[in-house]
Amino acid sequence: MDKIINFQDQIVEIQDFQSTYIILRYQERLYRFDFINKKEAFLKQKEIGNFSFYQLHPLLINYNESMYDVFLNSKPECPNKFIEDIKYSINYIIQEWRSWKSYIEFDSGITYDVFLQNLHKGSGKLMRVPISIMEKLKELTDQNNIKISYFGEKNFSQNQLIMINNQYIIAENFRLHLI
Repeated sequence: MDKIINFQDQIVEIQDFQSTYIILRYQERLYRFDFINKKEAFLKQKEIGNFSFYQLHPLLINYNESMYDVFLNSKPECPNKFIEDIKYSINYIIQEWRSWKSYIEFDSGITYDVFLQNLHKGSGKLMRVPISIMEKLKELTDQNNIKISYFGEKNFSQNQLIMINNQYIIAENFRLHLI
């Protein structure tokens, strides 16, 4: 058992974790997973759970897709409905694995209050989003005759995700060792 994919859907026990690795018990053996270029981790406790490995997952789009800055260039007729449509469009892509507001408040340089002000006046920065969300927003704004502009480069990366119950690690790669 030297491939990560062989752990898929197996019950494992988190024995230990640090910022660069996690140690799991599986079938009475210990395995160490080193994180190669870790991007994000949510590891809080030692527990027994189901192991899942992903190369495609809503949590990965922030790291696998390039980010675009989105600016509003015209005022929506009904700002409150437009906000609900934005929320729905983002949640459609991320499947509520993250808060839709995180694309407004993290890495965008604005707050939710500034987002609302920009929306009501019809100009200014809206958010910073991965390309798949930007494309969904473009569809939404085209359907509602709302003008936006966006800036970014189309690049894709390949990161991976390990989940054990609700805990996870995102990294470029994982190196597996039998201890």
